[in-house]
Amino acid sequence: MNAMSFIPASSVACNVLSLSEAAAKVLETKQSGVREALNQLERLEHERKQWECDELESARQSLYAMLTECYSFYLVMKTHTVGEVRDQHKQALTAFLEAKGLAQSLANSHDMSRIVRAIFGVDRRRVSAYSIALRKALESGGLDSQGKAKPLAAAAVASWLAEQGGVEEVRLGGKNSGMTAKQRAEVAQAALKDAVLMRIKPDPKTMPFGVDDTDRTVLLVAVYRPTGELEVSTVVKSDTAVRAALAAHYSADKEAVLAAAQKAGLTQSIAAQTAVAIALDSATTAIAA
Repeated sequence: MNAMSFIPASSVACNVLSLSEAAAKVLETKQSGVREALNQLERLEHERKQWECDELESARQSLYAMLTECYSFYLVMKTHTVGEVRDQHKQALTAFLEAKGLAQSLANSHDMSRIVRAIFGVDRRRVSAYSIALRKALESGGLDSQGKAKPLAAAAVASWLAEQGGVEEVRLGGKNSGMTAKQRAEVAQAALKDAVLMRIKPDPKTMPFGVDDTDRTVLLVAVYRPTGELEVSTVVKSDTAVRAALAAHYSADKEAVLAAAQKAGLTQSIAAQTAVAIALDSATTAIAA
């Protein structure tokens, strides 16, 4: 055997070991980079959730405040007891629209639409949604002595919009079976009264709760993993968010929710509203057929 071609087994093992260590270092470096990138994504996801909880809620409140002012302007222009004040608001609106070049195109529009268009610009879809919502508020203040619908008080507009589930829910109106988001949420909450999927005891360091949270309904934002575990990432305590989630639960599985709600002792008032909703659904289905 040629001595030059003989390679000791120990030498081969050392080379393999050396290569494995080098490969491990490369892999470790790559994994470190992946971890950093993952940390960045997780941080951004956390910031997005915080933004949704804080910034979007703040933006919603600001929007409702502006819509309330538009609504109030309309009421003053239409119902103020002093005619001169009504005329001043009409003249101001006309002058404002003329300055924006909108007076002629909106000449035959509802005055609420003219006010909303003057403030929110030319986005027709947004203007239409806001106008429809505010015009429905004009009929949501109960009935007068003659049985006619009264305008909602301006001070109640923001809370009314929130209770209805927002501008879009008001705009959709009867498409949600004649029930508001609040009513659907009440039905769903009654159905879930005694339903318990699991019990967890949160770590107070990562999921803080206080005495005020006792028996309060909250939202847990969680992700289901292939391991069969649910990873809870945050707690949302906003009543508006909880109501929207319950209303969505009602819409997703209406028959089961209604059956469970009846077993849970659904109040007669909500039961009556539910009966109307079912009737409307049946009528709609029959017409479509």
